[in-house]
Amino acid sequence: MTNQVSSEQFKVTLGQISMWLGCLMTLLAGIGTSSAQTRQYVWSDIDCRQSRIAMLPGLKCRATNPVTSEGNIGVFRQWAAFGTSRDGYYVQMFLWEGQNTFSYLSADETTADFVKGIFENGQAVTQVSPVTRYGNADYVRFKDGKVGRACIGFRRVGKAQRGGYDSLMGGILCAPTGKAIGEADISAFIEGAQQVPPRS
Repeated sequence: MTNQVSSEQFKVTLGQISMWLGCLMTLLAGIGTSSAQTRQYVWSDIDCRQSRIAMLPGLKCRATNPVTSEGNIGVFRQWAAFGTSRDGYYVQMFLWEGQNTFSYLSADETTADFVKGIFENGQAVTQVSPVTRYGNADYVRFKDGKVGRACIGFRRVGKAQRGGYDSLMGGILCAPTGKAIGEADISAFIEGAQQVPPRS
């Protein structure tokens, strides 16, 4: 499966985009410590070569404008990449990062809640497993009750910065209905999900 996912081209529907962004904005509203109440993120399609997410080829990429916190000190930006392969494997990536050394993000909620928040079908998530640690990320297995497929979702925090972290990264991998996700698939997915260094 891993080779199929890494080489397949992906397709994205407008329905997936709108559903997922709605779930994402719910997540952002709930991550409170470092989140200014006056933030207004505006999503735009971007060339994936401009993204801060290094991920599978063929995904659709989006990013927000930089947003300044209420005190005009913290500056934040979000990035997304997502799509479905011809073989039916669904991939979704999310990165939220501070843009200067004064900006930090909290990771107070559980991994399961974070994954539900970024997943387009988050309200239909069932059968969530205990958290497993892999490398520098935590992940859970779960079932997408809306589609009836097996999925995993991970969260990785960035470097410690002030009262939190300089970034939060998450990802979702869902197999086609009736197929399972193996341990090798999970490790390859998490290892492949990385941040691209800032461009000068």
